[in-house]
Amino acid sequence: MSVRFRLLLFFCLFSMATLLQPIEGRGAWSPDVSHFYGPGGMMVYHVESHANPLIMVEILVPGGASHDPDGKEGVASLVAWMFNEGGGEMGSEAFREKLDYYGISLSASAGRDALTVSFSTLSAHLDVGWKMLMDALLKPRFDPTDLERAVADQVASLKKAQENPDSVASKALVRAIYGDHPYGRPSQGTPETLAAIGRNDLMRFHEMAFRLPNLVLAVAGDITLEKLKLLVDDSFSAMNNIPSPLRPTPLAFSKNRPDRQHVELDVPQTAIRLGAVGIHRHDPDYYAMVVMNQILGGGGFTSRLTEEIREKRGLTYGVFSYFSPLSGQGPFVVGMKTKTASVEESLVLLRRELTRIAQEEVDEKELEDVKLYLTGSFPLSLDGLSKLAGIWGVIGFYQRGLDYLEKWPGRIRQVTAGDIRRVAKRILDLDRFHTVTVGRTVEDKGAEPGNADSKP
Repeated sequence: MSVRFRLLLFFCLFSMATLLQPIEGRGAWSPDVSHFYGPGGMMVYHVESHANPLIMVEILVPGGASHDPDGKEGVASLVAWMFNEGGGEMGSEAFREKLDYYGISLSASAGRDALTVSFSTLSAHLDVGWKMLMDALLKPRFDPTDLERAVADQVASLKKAQENPDSVASKALVRAIYGDHPYGRPSQGTPETLAAIGRNDLMRFHEMAFRLPNLVLAVAGDITLEKLKLLVDDSFSAMNNIPSPLRPTPLAFSKNRPDRQHVELDVPQTAIRLGAVGIHRHDPDYYAMVVMNQILGGGGFTSRLTEEIREKRGLTYGVFSYFSPLSGQGPFVVGMKTKTASVEESLVLLRRELTRIAQEEVDEKELEDVKLYLTGSFPLSLDGLSKLAGIWGVIGFYQRGLDYLEKWPGRIRQVTAGDIRRVAKRILDLDRFHTVTVGRTVEDKGAEPGNADSKP
């Protein structure tokens, strides 16, 4: 085990010991969660903690960008953008001023699968904050002037992203991987589709997404279970209890026609992305995928990609791999930035490492070191109220079960070298991978040869 790896592991274990307290009858890291069903079958998770006078709330509904109507991509993103722009009788300016006055945070974000609402408040201001949350949730305004501002902000963000090689590469890769599948559409929309979206589109999408049978509520902090049940029963009974007409995202499958595309952009370094269709959270290879990815490129300075491409050859300041276990099978992605002159060499090395982990069985010591790190650092994902609300919201949304956190370390420990090789052969087959590069062409002499000369 390297010195760097030992230091990282020591930090994680030390943090676990100092930040988390044992709970009787459960693992030392395991949070004591209550679960119940509210009106209309909504799922509620509650983690009670009175250590600080704070309450964190996460609400998830199946209203992600994959559900945007054709030709109006960006609806989900706009609904999320405008979530704190007024509710009930209160317009956007007064609404935000009241949030600021009471120190309340209210925002939303639209991923591919889910639209997530995040709310936090001091427990002393819960009654005020909860009413504002319900006004935004049940009686959004979507005033035309605020919509115009939201569209302008989104368009400006899209234009700025066109100057960022990483953003351009990531978007191009997603389009290449998924094609006409819902995941292949632009999650923030385009200037054209955003211009076509009106207030009625937002109201319709909001009404279809926020239905009780599809809603997950996770609450962590200074609130009792009894108080939460009263709030839920009083507040959510007015929401539509008919299941959402938004259908689950269909499974995506590899097109088995890998391609390579280059996007010309005058920047000092070229962004590289390789990717293919991956898995969803219920895939039997999920835990093997977690361990395999950590070994390959998810482990930062301890990963194989970093060792081969950064440490040994100095071709980049950072190289990574990750997978997104979306419900329709999210992508597996490998990425880095390097000098234009080093692109071809870097691609050879990236593909070699993808092939090596699929063909050669992982050394037992390397495997045990990675599993020890993953299980040792896992409690850090539970060391704050915001993290607890967030992770239980995701557990509920993807239906991972109440024992998910308790069993996670054991399932990681059960992964074998054979499991790693099997999942790598299945997912990291180069015949499935698409490649995108964004930067200057290879013939451009603007970048000097040698080691990476500017931080990506």
